[in-house]
Amino acid sequence: MPHLLSIRNDRNRKAQINDRALKEYFSSTSSASFVGRMARKVGLKQRRSRFNPVSFITAIIVQAGSQAKFTITSICARYAALSGQSMELKPFHNKIKKQSVVRLMGIVLKQYANLISTKFVRQKHGASLLEILKQHGLNIDDIEAIDGSYWHVNDKLADIFPGCRTAAKGDEQLDTYDEQGNAVRKEHKNAQIGMQTIFSLVSGMFKAVTFTAGTTDERAFVPVDKNHPALKIMDAGYVSYALLELMHKAGSYFMLRGKCNMTGKITSCFLKGKTLTNFIGKDLNEPLLRAYRPHDILDTDVILNSGLKVRVLRVWSKNKGTVSYLITNVPRHCFPAQYAVLIQKLRWTIELLFKCLKSGVNLRGVNTSYLTIVYTIAQASLIASIIKYLIYLYLDEKQKYYISMYKVFVNSAPWWDEFCVNLFKTNNHGLKQNLRLINNLANQYRKSQTSKKRESEFKSLESVIKFLAKSPIKTTIETNFSYA
Repeated sequence: MPHLLSIRNDRNRKAQINDRALKEYFSSTSSASFVGRMARKVGLKQRRSRFNPVSFITAIIVQAGSQAKFTITSICARYAALSGQSMELKPFHNKIKKQSVVRLMGIVLKQYANLISTKFVRQKHGASLLEILKQHGLNIDDIEAIDGSYWHVNDKLADIFPGCRTAAKGDEQLDTYDEQGNAVRKEHKNAQIGMQTIFSLVSGMFKAVTFTAGTTDERAFVPVDKNHPALKIMDAGYVSYALLELMHKAGSYFMLRGKCNMTGKITSCFLKGKTLTNFIGKDLNEPLLRAYRPHDILDTDVILNSGLKVRVLRVWSKNKGTVSYLITNVPRHCFPAQYAVLIQKLRWTIELLFKCLKSGVNLRGVNTSYLTIVYTIAQASLIASIIKYLIYLYLDEKQKYYISMYKVFVNSAPWWDEFCVNLFKTNNHGLKQNLRLINNLANQYRKSQTSKKRESEFKSLESVIKFLAKSPIKTTIETNFSYA
């Protein structure tokens, strides 16, 4: 069954990040006493025993963020080292597969997720962009990049998490042939989990994650909330005229790539602010529309087959070497075509998050047939990602370094284990020493020159915000942007 880890909050409150606040937030989020109380509440520790739930949770989270292979044996060894008490592998396995562990890990995840959404805001990045969009006339609370990521689990879970078709060849069945005389192969089961993610560009981290089967329609997990309108940036897999209409009626804005065969009647068309009458009354799939001055942006108003009126931008896709479509309901007076194309590029930020989750924490899949262990590992990986993200914020915001989040995630080995131990033991003195070490290593987390080149091509959040903040609002912009 789909498992929802919703971590939304009503508002993101700005807070200055400094040494004192960072330590205070860390120590007050999930203290040892809090984990102990919650362990008793969920039934993980029901009677007096030597079992230490704090060391148990710490061992799982440390392993999740260590990039090492996730095995029960390795977690058991970490628990023994942290708690000072050995536990046989079999009873440890019986412990970690309990539903109470899933519940406890979910409570800890909620604590850290709420910390991100209520106290930490990337003031010079996401919050700045939100303010710019409001100045342009978009009355929204957040900017959301929406996408799904997929990873494999044990094939015994294929009935719960059916995956997309696998490229692996099936096993040949002895003495069994089809009507053409070819040997019959038994298809491999393919179990795959989809991680449907809502990523907030304002907080810089995910705000809701839903685990589903790999074959689930990802469009069913796009939130539509009238009380909290947002700008939602999506890819072509989310094209659904019914979904677009729901978002429009709820007061939200959307930007997503359109499919190459999409249809709709053109009611108006603009090129660099000038009206083109050639295509009025034509359909979007008109061949001439694709061929006409392909490197220029055509800004059209379109009535879709469902009756919804949208704005469709025909842009040049540099990667594909052909034209592509962007669908939006952002009014033309708010953003001219070139600005809208630029904002759509910000969908790349959620891809960076997935890259960090798969390379910097253990969210790549796990070979276990126990569903509870799958959920425990997934939640532990998300907790590890938030802790690493807080360190990234500390370096990027407080210390004013030009920091790569990806490098922080994948190069955390010198401090990760000890930092987590001090964090869950609420050892502030140890955390201070860890932060000094991280400061000393900050140079290896700096962005490379390649990243600066990407900024010049508007492939980073910072470069887009910098451009939008300095550029006046015009209906005609001579600069040409290509859509990657």
